[in-house]
Amino acid sequence: MPAKQLPTVPKHLERWSEGHPTYLPYEPRAAVTRKKAASALDQYKLSLRRYDPKHARLPWEMLSECPTCDATVPSTFRMVEDRVVLTIRCPSCGPVHEAHEDVLFHPEARSDHPDSPTHTYGGTKINPVVRGLPRTLETLCPECSCNILGRYYVKNGRVMIEKTCPQHGYFRDCINSDVRVYLRANYWTFEEQPGVTNPKVTHACSCPSDCGLCNQHQSVAVLANIDLTNRCNLTCPVCFANANDAGYVHEPSFEEVEREIMQLLDCRPIPCTSVQFSGGEPTIHTRFHDIVRRAKELGMTNIQVATNGITHANLEFAQRSKEAGLHTLYLQFDGFDDRIYQAVRGEPMLEKKVQAIENCRRVGLKVCLVPTVIKGENDDQVPKIFDFAAANADVVSAISYQPVVFTGRINRRDLEKKRYTLGDLAHAIHGHTGAELDRDFFPLSFMTPLSQLLSVLEQKPKIRSSCHSDCAFGTYFLIAPEEYAGQPARERVVPIPRVFDIATLFTQMNELAKRLERQERVSKLDLLRVLWLFVRNYNHREAPPGLGVRRFIRSIQGCVSKTDGRSAKAQTDNYKTLMCAGMHFQDRYNYDVERVKRCVIHYSTPDGIYPFCTYNSGPTYRPFIEAMWSTPNEEWIAAHPGQRIVPPSSPNAVMPWIGRFGSEPDEDESWRTLQRDGGRFASLLSLPVSGGAGGQSKRGGVKGGCGAGCGCG
Repeated sequence: MPAKQLPTVPKHLERWSEGHPTYLPYEPRAAVTRKKAASALDQYKLSLRRYDPKHARLPWEMLSECPTCDATVPSTFRMVEDRVVLTIRCPSCGPVHEAHEDVLFHPEARSDHPDSPTHTYGGTKINPVVRGLPRTLETLCPECSCNILGRYYVKNGRVMIEKTCPQHGYFRDCINSDVRVYLRANYWTFEEQPGVTNPKVTHACSCPSDCGLCNQHQSVAVLANIDLTNRCNLTCPVCFANANDAGYVHEPSFEEVEREIMQLLDCRPIPCTSVQFSGGEPTIHTRFHDIVRRAKELGMTNIQVATNGITHANLEFAQRSKEAGLHTLYLQFDGFDDRIYQAVRGEPMLEKKVQAIENCRRVGLKVCLVPTVIKGENDDQVPKIFDFAAANADVVSAISYQPVVFTGRINRRDLEKKRYTLGDLAHAIHGHTGAELDRDFFPLSFMTPLSQLLSVLEQKPKIRSSCHSDCAFGTYFLIAPEEYAGQPARERVVPIPRVFDIATLFTQMNELAKRLERQERVSKLDLLRVLWLFVRNYNHREAPPGLGVRRFIRSIQGCVSKTDGRSAKAQTDNYKTLMCAGMHFQDRYNYDVERVKRCVIHYSTPDGIYPFCTYNSGPTYRPFIEAMWSTPNEEWIAAHPGQRIVPPSSPNAVMPWIGRFGSEPDEDESWRTLQRDGGRFASLLSLPVSGGAGGQSKRGGVKGGCGAGCGCG
């Protein structure tokens, strides 16, 4: 078995931490066990472990799609001569045996990067990214959210997921509509990251039921959310925050928000210095601008607000935001047809959003457009949104397309019709701009070497975008000046990888960053080596007018530093850039536990720091945590005269999947559940079934423990 590659904190980060004490005392807590499960949240976390495949082990009985006739038939995962093999038993086509890539049942698995750590700072074994298909994965049941075993496989050029819950049956979904796009993203990852040195939850062994952050987590936050309220001035049916209809108000005080900001800045060895205030609609918090101002005073270098834009359509409000220290509006922007907003947001919104963007231009704020993309509903707006962003690159710095997350029940037909993947987005951008799929698109994690290099050069922490390759995918565009011959605006955009050999540049940058990290200091010769990296990979023949290597480097610095990027000099000297990417958050249908371990979008809450895809989706801890720190609606209204709670529904805001599970005439298109099959498939499943919170596994559990085989008792 290969030797452990234990992580050590780089010397320059140790020195920085010594000079920057934390705001709050370090108060870790142990992972929840049956004996210590005091709250509804604890009980819920325990219940998610009852089928945990890591402890149930193989063989694992499930249902699978027959590769020949497409029927859903019995199958079994087994270990065969050190390979995990799935045997699909189709009564019509005969048995099929498929070997799978696997790290779940191979504890000796190592990253193909030799310098990659094998364990987190907290001592947990890291499962490396699996680059091949088909492969096993730990996933969730869409009904009960329990951990179960599933697999990724290829069908008709698409990457699919399928899984079977012992209680709720078989589910299938599309992960990526283009296996080539998927594998490209999967290839471009670098060394694993070891997480944080001060996790809130220690001795954790089950993900995602030990959140807070725990010792299993492998990434630091690139951006962290803090919910200022669950109230909103809209009633969007696609909102994962479920604002307005909870029956309570969760609206932390100024002092409570201050503590949640400090909690982020206390992360070590790399603090989170980028915060996004969210909700609900965060700008309706009565002390919104005071909170923004305090975040800046405490040391947040990037301050955003996730907003529908209604309040910033008022120029005075936008000016106050700028003066308080706000940098960016993370603006909900679903397209250019008010019929879309009527359906998705409950009312016409386009005019208000355009006005909010114009106000940002006038006061000096930046905007990131955030479209929620639903196939068949507004995916035709993807090119139009891109053109608008390119034409307004002086104020719009990025587009973060977000394929819709299905947080409620949905039948198979609707899921297949409405699922929009990062492969769909890549093809849409490719078809509209000419950006090449095999050259110009990369996962967000590809940017990690740049953060590491800047951290060494500046001798201070820099946030690292070390998320899973399935999480985010896109590219950066250079926006040529308006006098450039090409028109319309999209013809003035040039993908950065066309001008620089980005693949070679970042591969060499990664090696240089690792070498400099081991040194005690950075010499002038090292700085020349950095410059040479850019020069040697620069293709001047493809560069747009007026772009040289030095101007490009200044522009890149402007992207990662608000000081460099927002100055008056930068507005004239830097070349305009536009980030165009998709961030596909998980739901229970497409969930991969390895993704959430690497999550870089976090939530700071009164209960600790949670990854986005455990707080808003997957196990969905949001309602439990909000309920623990909330006030019933009636009490809140009585204590806050003049404030209001918007009614919980709108007759014009109904999406077709809400509340559906076999209740429509297309019953035959619903999922094939064990109950619906009258127990026929239940007899094929030999997995342990346990009842109640935490359960009692027939295998692996310790008497009196949680049933997950974790050793609690």
